[in-house]
Amino acid sequence: MKGNILGIVLAVLLGVVVFFSPAMQDPHHSMNQQREDFIEMKNHIHETARNTSIYRCCLMKPCMYCIEKTPGHGEGATCDCMQDIVNGVHPCGECIGEILEGHGNPYLAKYFARAISEKTGHEDAIKQIILEKYGIAIEEQV
Repeated sequence: MKGNILGIVLAVLLGVVVFFSPAMQDPHHSMNQQREDFIEMKNHIHETARNTSIYRCCLMKPCMYCIEKTPGHGEGATCDCMQDIVNGVHPCGECIGEILEGHGNPYLAKYFARAISEKTGHEDAIKQIILEKYGIAIEEQV
């Protein structure tokens, strides 16, 4: 009998806590808080990695691909996409997309077409995109 009463009391308390939690009051609150926490953690990871020179992304705003998908373009949450680009090796998938949207590091722009086309082909078409997005003349692209 005491066990049943205790179970009922706990169930009621749990129900009250869940019902009055911020997530139940505003379903977006929980998602917004998780997003803010994620961005804060992501920024911390990037800053820590940059300070130890193990994260060298080719974008203006560093990607998450190399941190999430390693091994791949890095080992243990490292990134060498900047070096890959300069050496004519394709960067990670996220960087390719961001570069083609115009979010790559403009100082590396002359190397983008050759590096991206290393795996995809279509170097002439990519050079045209780089011209449009970064203003680098086709004959100036490496």
